[in-house]
Amino acid sequence: MKELQGFIARVMSDYFKQFECLDFVFDNTEAIAQRAIELFIRHASLIRPLGEGGKMRLAADFAQMELAVGPFCRRVSDLGKSYRMLRSFRPLLFQASEHVANSPALGDVIPFSIIIQFLFTRAPAELKSPFQRAEWSHARFSQWLDDHPSEKDRLLLIRGALEAYVQSVRSREGKEFAPVYPIMVQLLQKAMSALQ
Repeated sequence: MKELQGFIARVMSDYFKQFECLDFVFDNTEAIAQRAIELFIRHASLIRPLGEGGKMRLAADFAQMELAVGPFCRRVSDLGKSYRMLRSFRPLLFQASEHVANSPALGDVIPFSIIIQFLFTRAPAELKSPFQRAEWSHARFSQWLDDHPSEKDRLLLIRGALEAYVQSVRSREGKEFAPVYPIMVQLLQKAMSALQ
């Protein structure tokens, strides 16, 4: 985060502050700030496993991210949905999965696909994330998400990972699923019905 903050501050002071038309500059740099926040949240939702210490560090990074993108806009709150998503996601790090699933930010502020992806971090290793199931790197998965902005495509990929988990449990003749699994299925059903 310190590197990102330093880089953004340097770019603004060395390049963009030279222009007298700051309104034009901010109108164009806000999109960069929004993209940075969206990528940060995407990658934060993929961290696995995520222990208590990791949650604390990640929560600090959320706060630092707000400061990092500050030079790209008049006020960070001007970043709209990206800013609201950053502020809404941070408290979810510490909430129980049931509370995450009932967050009022779901669907409207934070896409269902991001939250379900985040819930994979609370699952046992046997319940593989979509990118793990496909044997993709984080970078390859991030590129896939960029190439597939449709929430429906993302949810279908998640559904495939959940179905593969069910098959793996049945193939070993398991009798129960991970506690987070029914919550993920419930969210997936809610998300899919919201797309109808």
